[in-house]
Amino acid sequence: MTAFTKILVPFDDNIRSIRALEYAAMFATGIGAAITALHIADPRNYHTKEEFDKELSKMVETELRPKLAEIQKNYPDIRKIDLQIRGLERAIHRHILDFVSENNIDFLVMRSHGLSQANDWELHFKTTNAYKVLLEAPCPVFTFTQIPDHPKMKNILIPLDLSEGSLYKIPFAITLAKQFGASIHLLCASEYREDYSELQKQLDDVNNELSDQGIKTIKSEIQISTMPEAIFSYYNQADIDLVIIMSRPGFKWSDLWVSPKAKRIVSLSKVPVVSLRTDKPFDVGI
Repeated sequence: MTAFTKILVPFDDNIRSIRALEYAAMFATGIGAAITALHIADPRNYHTKEEFDKELSKMVETELRPKLAEIQKNYPDIRKIDLQIRGLERAIHRHILDFVSENNIDFLVMRSHGLSQANDWELHFKTTNAYKVLLEAPCPVFTFTQIPDHPKMKNILIPLDLSEGSLYKIPFAITLAKQFGASIHLLCASEYREDYSELQKQLDDVNNELSDQGIKTIKSEIQISTMPEAIFSYYNQADIDLVIIMSRPGFKWSDLWVSPKAKRIVSLSKVPVVSLRTDKPFDVGI
């Protein structure tokens, strides 16, 4: 994989959004990347352009820059955080995606409002800006519904199913594990017991690959359940810092009947999730 040099963090003055910047600072310290903080302001909240410009300038100087300075104080090894301001002219997720493409961003780190109170029916139809972004972003997207008090990258959970695309995340996980000295937890899941032997073979193969790369595997486990439930069950029993999943790009009509598993994980996870996507013509899975 290529070097990771540019991190984008879309943020506002919400505390979870600011703490996403803290997570990005931890991440940047480990890989030597530069951070851009992108704030998208809505001019429709103001009567005139002059009022908008005045209030925006005041907010930047009295609120945003001091917060960025505090983060840099806590993470002195990171480069200066570049602050970019954009006026809201179209949907927020489109602003973010355009910025990613125009500036060759390697990582996106953003908070998600999540859908923790949504029932299964609502999960079919409700979306967040974070979910819209990860469906189209050409780079990995880190999302949070709950940002850890002390961000770290020591234990990475890799969920695997039997789809070919599920293995696509392994090289990425190896790169992160090497850069942060992290250990990897492997979790296979299927709702069908007849898949057990094939899942075991997959676990053995991935374990061998990680061992060859010098990566420590903490635990390998197979659960007979849906993947989201397996992930939630696992991280409640282990000290997991990050979950790596595949997200299916775009929309399929079947999403109206079966809530995408990636959406459920991103919306309900209590630990940070990084979503990868690929345009390769295979079944993506998780």
